[in-house]
Amino acid sequence: MYFNWRGFLHDLWISIVPKGHPHLRLTGHRARVVVMLVFCMAWMGGSARVGLIVDHLLFPWFRRRRVVAPTFIVGNFRSGSTLLHRLLAHSSAFTAMKTWELYFAPSITQRKFWHGVWIVDRWFGGHLRSAIVRAQARRLGQVQMHKVRLEEPEEDEALFLYLWDSFFNWFFVPADADLNPYWRFDDRVPLHRRRAAMRFYRGILQRHLALAPPGVTYLSKSPAFTARLGSLIEEFPDARIVELVRHPFDVIPSGAAWFAFAWHYFASPVDRFPFLDTFLSMVKEWYLRPERVIAASDHAGTYHRVRYGELVAHPSATVTGLLHALGLDADAELRERLVQLELAADRPRSHSLSLADLGLSRESVASTMSDVFTLLGYDPDHGAVPDLDDDDSAESL
Repeated sequence: MYFNWRGFLHDLWISIVPKGHPHLRLTGHRARVVVMLVFCMAWMGGSARVGLIVDHLLFPWFRRRRVVAPTFIVGNFRSGSTLLHRLLAHSSAFTAMKTWELYFAPSITQRKFWHGVWIVDRWFGGHLRSAIVRAQARRLGQVQMHKVRLEEPEEDEALFLYLWDSFFNWFFVPADADLNPYWRFDDRVPLHRRRAAMRFYRGILQRHLALAPPGVTYLSKSPAFTARLGSLIEEFPDARIVELVRHPFDVIPSGAAWFAFAWHYFASPVDRFPFLDTFLSMVKEWYLRPERVIAASDHAGTYHRVRYGELVAHPSATVTGLLHALGLDADAELRERLVQLELAADRPRSHSLSLADLGLSRESVASTMSDVFTLLGYDPDHGAVPDLDDDDSAESL
């Protein structure tokens, strides 16, 4: 299991000596983040590596578990992928990794360890679990734009932090926007690193599936996987790809707000919306990339596009239609969740940030994204499908 030491040491150096990187000003807040980052990489990365090695000694049978037809939900950030992911995860046909598994227990050994801890904790009154629940509400509750809960499914992109070859690197170290390789992973990351990352990822999925009920399909949601789509299809030729698309007039302000929130949470940028030009280039690329990659890979039969507007307006019909296309049916629990979502569809919603807040006009965006509007058939005179509260949507900065 390799580690991108060159990238990590470079990012650590410019975090300590941020000359030429104005968004990495070494304020008190940023200094605390850097210390936290080094500690977390040492603790989490070290424990994960030990666990993954011990897996081969104690649980070698995980290597016999095949990863059959995994389903990957991709698309731009803020396109509704979290909503769809967490809905589908309620189906008994799928299994997905939860936040605590991604960040604290990618190995079987770690999961066995933590399950043992919870058993002992129950014997003594459950005080540790109660403390973790309180800490979750206090710390994760600050992440208002994306509801993070330890027991909820989350983005698999987090796994690549163990290699320091993740799109999330950019959130922790907002620098070198034009040179950042991770929003063009297939094109900018060297082949040997791409293949090593995919081998690592396959091993994690085998471990997860080895502990899951037989016959279930692995389900992943990661907008950043849009940049890895070619590598994913190469590693998993039978993969099923679900692309979430949403009108650019919605994705751009919502996505810019989310990125700005993350950068201000982990750093001390001088601009309210750093790297806006690069962000717009990334959004356009991620709209156009899936169809281009799918066409080049002859993967059209297992590629499905879902529109956010349809998912919000008609969740039951949209989700059951997608499942039918995947050869699956909605079970009782998922149908109940869909009914709840249908009943909640009339509640007030908000969309507090606009293109104008970013210094952009609808005309300029329509011109820049003309290929996107043509591809997806969007009307440049319309847009603004509000966020559902059940999605990762509270937009405040």
